[in-house]
Order: sequence, then structure tokens, then C-alpha cells
Amino acid sequence: MSSVDIPTSPLPVPPELQRGGHKTREEWLESGRFAVELLCRTLGSNNLSGVRLLDVGCGTKVVKTLIDDSIPVGRYVGIDASAEVIEWLKANVSDPRFEFHHLDAHNTMYNAEGSDLASFEALPVGGRRFDLICLFSVFTHLAPHDYVAMLRLLRRHAKPDAKLVFSLFLRDREREANFAKSIDEALASPDPEIRKRTEEAVARGRARRAAEEDRRFADAIPDRPLEIARYEPDYALELVRDTGWEVLELHPPERYIQHYMICQRPPLAAEVHERTG
Repeated sequence: MSSVDIPTSPLPVPPELQRGGHKTREEWLESGRFAVELLCRTLGSNNLSGVRLLDVGCGTKVVKTLIDDSIPVGRYVGIDASAEVIEWLKANVSDPRFEFHHLDAHNTMYNAEGSDLASFEALPVGGRRFDLICLFSVFTHLAPHDYVAMLRLLRRHAKPDAKLVFSLFLRDREREANFAKSIDEALASPDPEIRKRTEEAVARGRARRAAEEDRRFADAIPDRPLEIARYEPDYALELVRDTGWEVLELHPPERYIQHYMICQRPPLAAEVHERTG
């Protein structure tokens, strides 16, 4: 694809299309820069020149980072279950390397009236395949059946050796132990107000923690369905099997991301061997 200059003026994303629990606009912008840097790192490059990138659950921050920071990219295709996000991007991004599509798939948080994810044979990009596929804060809101359906759907749009990066919530027992220690310290505080607030918080969380104790998957906040879809690490890895992806790396949380997994579409030779072996 021929080189095209990225517009130098910042993409004016309105606050209502600024997703995530970031405290400030600058923190949100930094999270976008982190996401793009992670994608480059995954490919061992300092930019995305010549790369065909598929961003599912795209939102607006990766697009804004690529445009505002003039980062080379071969082709960017953004897909989102929010029609509002896609309509805004189509109206405000004119660079021919960027395109956007609405996926009317069910998501409890973002598109409750959409169709079941498993009913889709392909994404709305025709038969095209990509070098790199990313999903930031998507699997964090998927129940197991959609977790598997999404991986299988993405596999159909991956070139041989393509990389896949996605974030997810995993149960972290070390962090839970540290949290339990801080609770014990608060309950032993000489300040009665601290003890009272801590006791109330413990009471609210006791039933939820008991329900999660023996489950490989937990919808961690039942009254806000799938706001936090949390998996046992072994179960998250198990679900990748038989979806056409090979897990390369599983990373702990970093400053602007939860746990994240890097997978690869098996090389063509390996696929042939699987079919004929």
C-alpha cells in the first residue's frame, strides 16, 4: 500500500466516547500510547509500517494515538459493537488507511440487543486477513462461551503466523493474599471509624467471594453483569485450545492493562501437518 501522510491535527474525540476507568484525559491518552507501544513490541518493531491491524472493540483511543502521534501503519480496521463509536469515527477520520465497521454482536455491557457472537460466520471485513489483531478491554467482559466464540471468529481473519493480543481479568492469588493482609491490618486499627468501614466492606464482599471460591470463571460484580469477567489462569489458557490459536505468552498486569495474552495463528505447515498427520 502506498504511503499516505497521517493528518497532523489531533483527532477531537469527545469525552462521552472516551472509554475506560481513567481518572483524567491525560491518563486515557497515555493508555492509548501504551496500547500502541505494546502492539509494536509484540511485533519487535518501533512502528506498524506495512502492518495490517485489526482492532476489535476498537473504541477511539488507539485510533487517536496513531493519528495524533503520526505512527506509520499499513492498514487499520476498527470494529466495535457500539454503533455510536463507529458512526463518529467514520464521520471524523478521513485517512484512507483507516476504516471502521459496526459488529452488531451481543454484549451485556455495550450492546445488549445484539446477536449472539457464535452466530457470526465472519467479521464485517469480507475475507480479509490481518498480520496483527488486538482486543483491549473486550475479553474482560466476555463469558466463557463468548470467549471461545470470539477466538474462533478472529482465527478466520488471521494470516499464517499472525499475532493476537488481548487483555483479560485473571484471578491473582498473590494479590488476594496481600489484600487480605491489608484487611486484617485495617480491622486491627485503633481508629473505630476505619474498623467500621472495613467490617462493612468485608460483609458486602463475603457472599461474592464465597460464590467465586470454586469457580473457574466468575462474573465478579453480579449486579453489574460482566463488568469484570474473571478467570482462573489455567481455565483461560484451556479455553484457547481448539480455537486455532497457540498461546505464546501470558503477562501480568502493567500500568495501563490487566493481564494480557499473546497468541499466534499456527504456521501453515503446522496446519497441514495437523490435517494429514
